[in-house]
Formats: sequence, C-alpha cells, structure tokens
Amino acid sequence: MKLKKLLAAGLSVALGLSLSAPALAAEAADERLTRVTLAVKGTLGIGEEYTEFYGEPDETALGTRWSLTWKNEDEELNVTATGEGKVLSLNRWEGGSVVEPVTAGSSGGLSFPAMSRSQAGTCAQTFLGKVLEENEVVTFADEWEESLSAESYSFRGTVALNGLPSPMTVFVRVRLSDGAVTRFWRGDLSDYAGTPGAAETAVTEEAARALLKGTLSLRLEYVLEWDGKEDSEKKAVLRYLPNTTDAFYVDAATGDLVNLTELQAKLRQQYDAAAGDMKTANTTLRVEAAADEGEATLTDVELEGVAKLEGVLDKEALDQKIRAWQELGLEAYTLGTAGYSVDRETGEVTARVSYARNTAEGICRRYVTVDAKTGTLLGMYGSNPYRTRQDGAAYITARAAQTKGEAFLKALWPDQYGKTEVYNAPDGDADATEWSFTFAQKVNGYFFPGNSITVRVDAANGSIMGFSKSFDDAVTFDSAQGLISEEAAVDAWCGTFPVELAYLEVPVALDMTQEFELLRSAGYSYYNALKPGYALGERDGWYTGVDAKTGEPVKTEQSQRVKMAYDDLEGHWAADILNELARYNVGWQGGKAEADKALTQLDYIVLLAAANGYSYDPANEGDTDRLYDFAIRQGLLTGEERQEDKALTRGEMVKMLLDSMGYRHVAGLKGIFRCDFADADTIAAEQLGYAALAQGLGLVTGDSQNNYAPDRPAARCEGAVLLWKAMKR
Repeated sequence: MKLKKLLAAGLSVALGLSLSAPALAAEAADERLTRVTLAVKGTLGIGEEYTEFYGEPDETALGTRWSLTWKNEDEELNVTATGEGKVLSLNRWEGGSVVEPVTAGSSGGLSFPAMSRSQAGTCAQTFLGKVLEENEVVTFADEWEESLSAESYSFRGTVALNGLPSPMTVFVRVRLSDGAVTRFWRGDLSDYAGTPGAAETAVTEEAARALLKGTLSLRLEYVLEWDGKEDSEKKAVLRYLPNTTDAFYVDAATGDLVNLTELQAKLRQQYDAAAGDMKTANTTLRVEAAADEGEATLTDVELEGVAKLEGVLDKEALDQKIRAWQELGLEAYTLGTAGYSVDRETGEVTARVSYARNTAEGICRRYVTVDAKTGTLLGMYGSNPYRTRQDGAAYITARAAQTKGEAFLKALWPDQYGKTEVYNAPDGDADATEWSFTFAQKVNGYFFPGNSITVRVDAANGSIMGFSKSFDDAVTFDSAQGLISEEAAVDAWCGTFPVELAYLEVPVALDMTQEFELLRSAGYSYYNALKPGYALGERDGWYTGVDAKTGEPVKTEQSQRVKMAYDDLEGHWAADILNELARYNVGWQGGKAEADKALTQLDYIVLLAAANGYSYDPANEGDTDRLYDFAIRQGLLTGEERQEDKALTRGEMVKMLLDSMGYRHVAGLKGIFRCDFADADTIAAEQLGYAALAQGLGLVTGDSQNNYAPDRPAARCEGAVLLWKAMKR
C-alpha cells in the first residue's frame, strides 16, 4: 500500500544536514573520490566518453554525500552517491538542459513514439536493478497514459525494504529515443538515523487495527446533498464526519500505540519557524470621465450595464453607513478605498471599503463589504500587526468577547442568528489577542455547519474585527430517525483504511552512543528513523464520512479519464492495429470499434484529430465543433463541406489523410504521377496524385484484384489501418 507521508518529503533537507565540514577522515580526499568514482562507474557502466570530471564531497551529520560530474561537448552527467558509492540521484543533461517530457500535440506530425511506455518501464526496471540493494524492490505506480508526442516517460514508485513497504520513494525518467535514463532520484536509508528494525512483528494486524481504531472519533452533523441545479431540492442529511486527531502508529516490536504527532512536534521544536505576513491586495475603483468624441453614443448593451450602477452610493456615503455601527470600533480609523463589484448573474452591486489605523506595532486594517446601494453590512475582514499580550493591559475574556459578538450578530442578522448555536469557540481564556466564534444552525439536535455565521472580536478593545455569513434558508432537513451508533460508524470508517506491517518514518530520541555522535554534536536531539509498525494507510479514494442511516462509508467519486478500449474485436483482422491505436487514445470512445461499419466524415476527423492530441467525447457539447475547427484549420475540408454523417469513399479517406500530412499541394501537381493499380486508368485526374502518393508511401496496396477502388465506401477499420500505416512510416 501507499503509506501516508507522516512528514513532508523535504524535511530532511530542512533539517540542515550539511554541517561545517569536519576534517576529512584519515583516508585522503582524493583516495576517497577514487574509490567512490570507481564504484559508481561500475554500477552505471560509464566509459571513456567524457572529457571532463570532478567530484565534491558534502560532509553531513549522516555521512558523506558525493556529487560527481562528467562532461563532454554534447552531454553532462551528474550523479549523487554515498561514501560507499551507492547511487542516490542522476541527471543527464544535453545541450545545457535536462531532457524534459513534452505535452501531447507539441511535436506535431503523425507518428508513434520510439518505444512504448511498457518498453520504457522495462528500461527503468533494468536501471533500478543496477542501483538498488538486494533487499530493495520497487514497483511502479501505473499513473500515466501513453502519449503520441512523448519523448520520455516518467515512473514513480516506493521502495519495499526487506519485503515491507517503506516511505522511501523513487523516480526514474527514460528517454524514448534510446532507452537511456535521464533523471533518477530516490529516498535512501542514509537519510535516516540508525539502522531500520528487523522486518518482524510481535503484534497481529488485527490487534494493531483495533488499537488504531481507538484513536478515531466521529461527530454527527447535517451535510448538504444537492446536485447544483436550481430546480432540485436542497436537502441536508445526517452523516458521521471524522474529527481531526493526532496521527498514531503501532510499534511492531513492542505492540505499543505511539503518538506520531507528538514525536513530530518534538522534532520541529528544534527549528525556528518562519512567519510570513499575510498581505491583502486592495483594489481601488477609479471612474474617469471620457472625453467627448463627436457623436459617439452608448449602445443598448452599454446602457444596460450603466443602469446597474444607478443608485450606487459613493465612498463617503458608504462610510457614514458603516461607521453607524459603533461595534466595529472604526473611530480611530482612516477611510481608504472603495472597490465596487457587480454580480454578473443577479446584477447586485457590492462595495468593499477599506480602513487603516497606524499603531506602534504597525498598521491595523479593516475591510468592510456592504450593499453598494443601501450600505447594509454583508461581511468584514480585519487584520492587526503581530503582537503579544502586554502585562497589565486590559484584555477582554473569551466569555466577554462571545457576549459582544452575539449581541452584534443578533442586531445584524436576527433571523439567521436565532437559528444557530455555538459551533466553534475558544477553549477557556488563553492569552489571545483576538477571539473567533462560529455559530451554526442546529436542527433536531444536530449541527448543520453549511449554514453558519462567524464573528471575530479584538481582545484589546472588544471591537468587532471580522464577520461573515453563509446561510441558505431554502435547505430542508432529513429526519433524525433510524440512526446507527457512533461505534458502528467508527467501525465502518476504520474499515476504509488499509493496515499492514511496513517501515514508517518515526522521529526518535537520539542517545549519546557513537552512532549518533555527529547528529548530537550538530544540535539534534530527535531525528527521523525507519521503524517497522502499523499505521492507517492510503485509501482507494476520498471518503467524506459515514452515512448515519445506512452505515455505508461515503466516497466522493473523482472523475477519471476512461482508457480507450474495445470489446467487439475478437477475431477481427484489424484488432491488433485498432487496439494499439487505442492505447494512445486514438480511436472512438464508447467501448465499441464497430470496425466494419461505414467510415463517416466525423469518424475520420475524430481519428486524425486524436493523432494530433485532441480528445473527443460525444456527450460534451461543443466537442464536434472544436474538431471541425481543427479540420478546417488543417485544410482537410471547408466549412461548406462539413457533413458529419457522410460515408467516405476510399479515395476521400486517402485524400483526407494525405492532406493532414501536408501533401495537398504535391498531390495536385499535374502530369507527373503514375501508379500500378489495376484500375489506374479509371482513377479521376484530381485523385491520381493521391493514389500514386499512397502507393509510393506504402499506405495502400490495393484490394485482392489490385484495384485502388476509390469510389468504394470505406470501413472504419480501413480508416484506422490507413492512419496506423502512416504513423508507422
């Protein structure tokens, strides 16, 4: 299984592995470089093709990392390796840049890549066979499709260590022209402190799952089920939703349940966190009168747009409306800008008015959103400069702040506030400089956070510094009868997680043994190690909760592109060709090739467009027009010649393909073509050039009587085979 990354992949880098370089070991640097270089050359099969080489050691708390670089006029190869010569990364550069994959349709032309993804995967596995240890196995995830324009394929996977999954990942990129690996990197044991524990366990998977299940908890709430259509009912149903909890794992050696979140917190405490200021962009509306230009007038559409601003209050008038709410505490604030916005659907106009106040700590800002015509408050966002509570200063408590916030909301939105209860509030009276409260609608004793109001209160002066509302009174609510228990819901929720023995990335306390001497000297008291254990793994999709009545886990269906495949080709003479094209998404959606059906104009345009990187879904409105736009731009036909259901003849099929390949003007030359078809004398003059080119290029060989038969209706399989031959040239 794929294990959840319990720490960011870049954490090891962030930990600052590189130290002030200690004195090199007794073995001289050049001797060490010689040994590492020979090991890497032996692993990768590097010969004498390079004219320049250098190596650089990086002494770290976990050991030495070597950067080795080979160069010649055409190529640069960079390899990172351990002090023992184990290859950790590789980059192959050509002409000053690393070979990157290209997107579909970017290279142009009709052709297959130099090798298939499967063949490239074999090259990648062959490479891994050289650089992996005997106790390491990598299985690539099948996450990419074939691409006609690909110049390289990338592969990702995780390292199974001693037969167990691990958090170590691997990336390999293969160049298709020759199967060479141009980029490689991997996670390695040398990234971790100590040696990993033995691949054995003192606890069963069932026992581990039971312990992990005990760390899960759910809450019962209403959630909205609505398809987004205006004429459909907005109904809220009850669902068990997961609470945010710490991450845990079960130690395989001891069977103990261990809190990973607490260990990770200890690891992070060693480093200073960088704080960034959130900056809010302001938009100023500036209306300037246009200069008179003769008899220029506004159109009806422009007049309609102008009418939407009729009755809009100016900035100063809005300011008066806003300051009337003394709870906002804007007495000492200076009016700034006002940005107006017209809702494209409803025509309603809102304004966002900004305020600022200079203080010793910095600038306090407030942004108030109002109805631009009435000044009715709609929302507010406020920010204060970073500050800490001052000893002896008067700060209001969370309870007092909640009272002020509730009084304000009751005055502003009495109807909606009356339907809510406190959903989220601070625990106790911590030393905060501001307080935030969320009030959510409660129905049948259960919250519906979809309808909620939030208010923020400045703890220094009790003013309202932010508020917002998301409330839809049209929502109806399902009954609260026939609900399953929380215990049953937790069982169902836990069942969505895979649990198996694996190596996990676990922060460990470093002792004073010689093994960790360098890390301790560098200031580390905790560091990541690999330990065998059990954890809740990555699931097969995105689960949002458990249905409170059926007990079924609720899984969000994610749209995925369906791979093209046919189920009606068994025994057909063109099956292999049609299936090969389908691997690259060149063909027809729907699962049916209908190989012997008449080839229509649209059928063939779909094929030719797909070979140029276009996709086509008959269910998507506008896709057909988009493909015909492509065909017209490519000169395959004119707009007047569009006849989607027209059955193409063999001659028309050949002409359309050769035109797509750029042979239109050549095929139109007179008096220079001849062909050896039995019916050559009957081929019309305007088709003779196409027939001769098709024969000369090896695209058409004639029927059983060696006839070109330009007027015979073409079948879908013939159109596919003709395209396949062109791409194989």
